Amino acid sequence: MLGTRLRREMLGLWLALVLAALAPAAVAQEPEAISGEAFYPSARLDGIQDLLAQLVDSEAAAAHALDGLLEPANTNSPRDTILSFLRLTQRYYDLLVQDSYTAADTAELDHLYDEMEWFFDLRRVAPSLRSDRAVNGAVYLREVLDRIGLPPLDKIPNRKQMLASIKEGYPPSWQIGDTPLVITRIDEGPNAGKYLFSPETLTEAEELYWQLESFPYRTTAAQGFYQASFLTPRPTLQAWTDEFPQWLHHGVYGQTIWQWIALVLVFVLAGLSIWLLLSALGWLTRNASALLRSSALLMVPLYTVLLSLFLYDIITDKIFITGRVFQVSVYILALVALLAGILLIFSFGTVLIDLAKSMGGAGRRVINAQLITLGVRVLSIIAIIALVLQGMQLIGFSLTAIVAGAGVTGLAIALAAQNTLRNVFGSLMLLLDKPFSVGQRVKLNNYEGTVEEIGMRSTRLRLMSGHLVTIPNESVAGMDIENVDQRPSIRRNMTLPLPFDLPQDKIRRAKSILHEILSVAPPALSGEVPQAGSTPPQDPNAPINRPGHLPQVVFDDIAAGSLTLKVTYWYSPPDYPAYLKHRERINHEIIRRFRAEGIYKEVG
Repeated sequence: MLGTRLRREMLGLWLALVLAALAPAAVAQEPEAISGEAFYPSARLDGIQDLLAQLVDSEAAAAHALDGLLEPANTNSPRDTILSFLRLTQRYYDLLVQDSYTAADTAELDHLYDEMEWFFDLRRVAPSLRSDRAVNGAVYLREVLDRIGLPPLDKIPNRKQMLASIKEGYPPSWQIGDTPLVITRIDEGPNAGKYLFSPETLTEAEELYWQLESFPYRTTAAQGFYQASFLTPRPTLQAWTDEFPQWLHHGVYGQTIWQWIALVLVFVLAGLSIWLLLSALGWLTRNASALLRSSALLMVPLYTVLLSLFLYDIITDKIFITGRVFQVSVYILALVALLAGILLIFSFGTVLIDLAKSMGGAGRRVINAQLITLGVRVLSIIAIIALVLQGMQLIGFSLTAIVAGAGVTGLAIALAAQNTLRNVFGSLMLLLDKPFSVGQRVKLNNYEGTVEEIGMRSTRLRLMSGHLVTIPNESVAGMDIENVDQRPSIRRNMTLPLPFDLPQDKIRRAKSILHEILSVAPPALSGEVPQAGSTPPQDPNAPINRPGHLPQVVFDDIAAGSLTLKVTYWYSPPDYPAYLKHRERINHEIIRRFRAEGIYKEVG
C-alpha cells in the first residue's frame, strides 16, 4: 500500500516538473496586471485540489511524524512556500481533530506550532507574540485559501522563475490572484532570500476569513479549521470539557464561554493569591527588624514573576486561549511580570542597604554603608532600565526606537533635573572624599552642629541651638568644611588681666600659681595612696599634659590700665563635655588662688 502511494506521488511530482519546464516562465504578478478580477470565485484559482493531491495524506504523515519534526518549512520560492504551508497546516489540522492523542502527537503539535513562524514576515510583531500570531494567521489563511482556491502548481513560480522575473524588473513578490495575499522575498535578516507571506497578508487574512466565512469550501481537507483551532481545547482537555453544558461551548469573540470563565477565574485567583501572600508576610513580620521585613517581602515580587510564567502556560496550553484575547492576556501578564521585576530589583536593593546599615557603626563603617546605599541605588536604576528596555522589546517595541527615545528622554530629564543631578554628584563626592560622617560635629560656613544624615540630595545638620538645617549637597561640596570632631585635642586660649600697679614679684607669683594649677601633681603630693594591685587614679590635669603639648603661661602684654597673662593648653582626647567640666574647675581654682595671694581682691 505504501509503495503504491509512493509511486503515485513520485509520478505526480515528475509530471509537475515536466509541465513546469514546458510552461512559459511564470513571472511575479503585478497588482495592475490582475486588477478588475474578483478574487472569489475565480477560474484561475482552481488548483488547490491538485496541490493537496501532491502532498502526503494524513495517514502517511502520521506514519512519519518523527521525520516531520526534523523537516523544516521550505520557503525557497513561492511554490515551495505554498506547498510547505499546505502540508504543515494540513498536518496541524489533522492532529487537532483526531480522536486519539499521544505524547508523540503533543511533541509534533508543539513543533508545528513553532514551525508556522517560518511562513510569515514577523519582524513587526512582538517576539512574545510571534508564535501565536503565526499560528492564528496560518489558520485564517488556510480557511481563506480553501474557499478561494489556488492557481495550478505550474502557475506558481519556483525559485529560478522568481529570480528571472526579478532580473527583468518585476517586484520580488507574488500575489495570489486578485487578492491582498502576497508572498514577498526577504532581503535582510535571518530569513534573507526566503519567500514569506507579507505582514499585510498576516493582517488581512483574518478580515478576509470573516468576509468569506459563509462561502462554500473548494476543498474539505481542512473543513472547520477555525473551530478546531480556536473553539476546541487541546485533546488533553477535551475529555472533561465535553461534559460541559452546550451553552458553555458557544463562541464569544473567538473563545468559548467556558474559556472566558476559566480565564477570568485564573486571573482573579492569581490576584487573590498575591494579596494573601502580601498580607501573611506583613502580619508575620509586623514586629521584625527592617532587614527581616524587607527580606520577607522580597518573596512577593518573586512569586508574582513566577506566577506570571505559570499563568502563561495555563492560558496557552490548558485553557488554550487564542487570537486577540490571547495577545491582550500576554500583554497583561508581561506588564505584571515587568512591574514585579522592577519591584524585585528595587526590593533586593533595599535588602542590601538594610544589611549594610545593620553591619554599620560609627566612623568609617557609617560612611561605607552610605556609599553602599548610593551604589546599590544607582545599580538598581541601571538594572531596572535594562529590564524595561528588554521587556518593551519583547512586547513589540523596536529596540532602536526605544534607545533613541530613551536618549531624547534622558536629555530632557537631565536638562529639567540638572539641579537634582548636581546634588546627587555632590553627594557622591562627599561619600568618596569623606570630609565628615554621620554623628560628627562640623562647621559649614555659618553653620555649626552635628551631622544627622547624608542623603542623595541634601545633608541634614543639627545646630547647637537644636534647629535642623538641610543643605543641598551641591552647596556642601563647595563649602569650606571644618570637622570639629577630627581635631586631636581642644585648644584653649585664656587671657587673664592683672592690675596695672601689680608688683613684679606678684606677676611672677601669678605665673607660678598658673603652672601649679595646670600641672600634674606627683602621687606623693596628691595625698592618694593606691592600694596594692589597683590602678592609680588619673590626675585631672593629665588630659592637658601630653608630651609635646604642655600648658604654656606667658606675660603677654602691657596694655593701658592692665597687664595681661596668656594661658594656652590642649585638652586631649577632644571630649567636649569632659573639657567643659575641666575648664570650669580650672576657672574656680584660678580665682581662689589669685584671691588667696592678693592678686585679685575680694569684692564686697
